Amino acid sequence: MDVKSYLEQVASLVENDHPWNEDGLKKYISKFDGSYITLEGMEDDVKFLADLEITEELTHGVGFSPLHNKWFGWSHRACYGFTVGSKCEKGDCHYEPANLDDTLENLVKFWDDEYHVHTTAKVIDDKTIRLSWTYNNEVPNELLRGTSDFSDHEYDKDNFGRGEWVAETMEDAKQMAIDFNEGVS
Repeated sequence: MDVKSYLEQVASLVENDHPWNEDGLKKYISKFDGSYITLEGMEDDVKFLADLEITEELTHGVGFSPLHNKWFGWSHRACYGFTVGSKCEKGDCHYEPANLDDTLENLVKFWDDEYHVHTTAKVIDDKTIRLSWTYNNEVPNELLRGTSDFSDHEYDKDNFGRGEWVAETMEDAKQMAIDFNEGVS
């Protein structure tokens, strides 16, 4: 589907009152929920949505393609489709830890790379996890080598994800697309 026809089907071109809009460009918003799709003049940025024919329940980052019978989640970083039978496993962008221990493990694994050593995660209070690490001698910024740092991450002790799971319904597939969008945004 060409981008122009696609946007006519799924979006409305409206005034854009954003303070940074010095050029007076209009914006495309979803006919489904009014969420932002793209700016006038940047239509080619949504060509992938037109190519996938994501035409139903289109929101900013999630929509359904009848052509592929899949829910898609996307951001500027990635796009992926989900249907019945799709899996969510540790390490996936749409993975949401199932409990506190899983959350701690997930944070440490995310930061476990070629530049961080002695990475740990610990609970500070009932809503904060502190992640700490030491930069090794391979980190490109020489001033960081051998230094330590930390970052605090909020969590909701009463609201964890599903952990690993399989989409059994199209509503499950939609939730995976939503989780994917949040994971890559």
